[in-house]
Amino acid sequence: MKENKYDNKEFYEKYSKMYRSLHGLEGAGEWYQLKKMLPPIQNKSVLDLGCGYGWHTKYASEQGAKEVIGVDISKNMLDIARKKNNAENITYIQNSIEDL
Repeated sequence: MKENKYDNKEFYEKYSKMYRSLHGLEGAGEWYQLKKMLPPIQNKSVLDLGCGYGWHTKYASEQGAKEVIGVDISKNMLDIARKKNNAENITYIQNSIEDL
């Protein structure tokens, strides 16, 4: 089911003010546990589905991933991701997970 709440102005305005939206992975309570479960990604290709602001794409890039592809349905989210979390090895694609 395709759903794109993040391009809805009212929803996005509230979402963008959330602590995790402002502080990235460090602002996400689950990050400290999730990070421990991730395998080494150096020289790997990484796909981040529903990448949002690109916090995980940035992390993958910083950990030495060969290439990182972030996919999100929201133009708003990808615009922010490209501004905040961009590197040479990151590519962002606007698409729904279902269509990908």
